[in-house]
Amino acid sequence: MPFHSDNILTLDIGAGSVKMGSFARLKSGGLELVGYAIRDLSADPANEERRVEDLSAAVRDIIRENGIRPQPVLISVPGQAVFSRFVKLPPVGPDKLLQIVRNEAQLNVPFPINEVVWDYQLLGSGVGEVDVMLAAIKSEIIEQITDAIAAEGLRPDLVDVAPMAVYNTVRYNYPDLPPCTLVVDMGARSTDLIFI
Repeated sequence: MPFHSDNILTLDIGAGSVKMGSFARLKSGGLELVGYAIRDLSADPANEERRVEDLSAAVRDIIRENGIRPQPVLISVPGQAVFSRFVKLPPVGPDKLLQIVRNEAQLNVPFPINEVVWDYQLLGSGVGEVDVMLAAIKSEIIEQITDAIAAEGLRPDLVDVAPMAVYNTVRYNYPDLPPCTLVVDMGARSTDLIFI
């Protein structure tokens, strides 16, 4: 089945390739992969300027070859491009949680907080101590990526860290996992071990 504008469009930017997927919503509430394309990235991951040009060319090729029209896209970026830290917070009400997370981000992110785009995700059941993953990426890096994608006619709607996207996908698709599960995500330059 080809890519359609009413589907959910995703873009996974890895160290060695770009993958685009198109998902249809099922009546059951799930998703079905209906279109898929992959392009290798030939640029050296350390040469960020050339890498952005290579990313643009790869996205442009996928769009052209699959007849994709301008639409929102959900993006995942590799974990090594993002600073992440896991912290435990004391049990607090939802009204105080954001302020505590913001303070933890200012203490833990190794860059000035005004030079990064950051967010957090609550992990686990939320009973008792709260496990939180902080994620931050330099603003200039994320702007280069989203600008390159927008220049090709897609509208970046969400940016996620690849390991967290995998975590969320596994939790969504397998709600009854054993108490300790290991997911291995092998990429071109790194392998992520995700303990759930």
